[in-house]
Amino acid sequence: MTVRIACLSIALVAALSSSLAAADRKWQTGTWRDSGDLRTYVIVTETIRLHLEDAPGSERRALEAPAGTPVKFVVQGNRAFVLDRSGREHELHVLRTVDLKYTATGAGHFIKTMSQDGLRVTLEDNSVWDLDPRSQFFTIEWQPFQGIAVRRSDSEQNFDYEIDNTDTDDGALARYTPL
Repeated sequence: MTVRIACLSIALVAALSSSLAAADRKWQTGTWRDSGDLRTYVIVTETIRLHLEDAPGSERRALEAPAGTPVKFVVQGNRAFVLDRSGREHELHVLRTVDLKYTATGAGHFIKTMSQDGLRVTLEDNSVWDLDPRSQFFTIEWQPFQGIAVRRSDSEQNFDYEIDNTDTDDGALARYTPL
């Protein structure tokens, strides 16, 4: 009988400490995205994209993560804790964190590659940009090694930057698309 009470007490203390740890965390809100496979998860916020996986050795997904639904999460080092729909906490391993804001604005860039249709440009720093289709009539003429300046712009149709070709003296609204 005392062994059973001791086991119950230990289980109660473990559950209580787990609940207290969850309450102490600085939870953020994101949105689940489709990851393309059954072992990984993707969470997106305005500033980051997290690529996560189940703990090693698990045979199936630890939780449901329907694309487009909100999720509460916190990242601690290479671990992420997420809350499922019922409020239960799950630990996942962080595979990769992608910064969704471009921080190297300014002049001094150049075109590394340009898509044939003039709608996507890769700069020398390997940043990839989708260009506003309304500018295609001149961006289709842009060539590798032409000078580029990047600046933030008022968001218009989800284009938050302007890329200016300093060699041809024209520019296009652009969307930073980190891989």
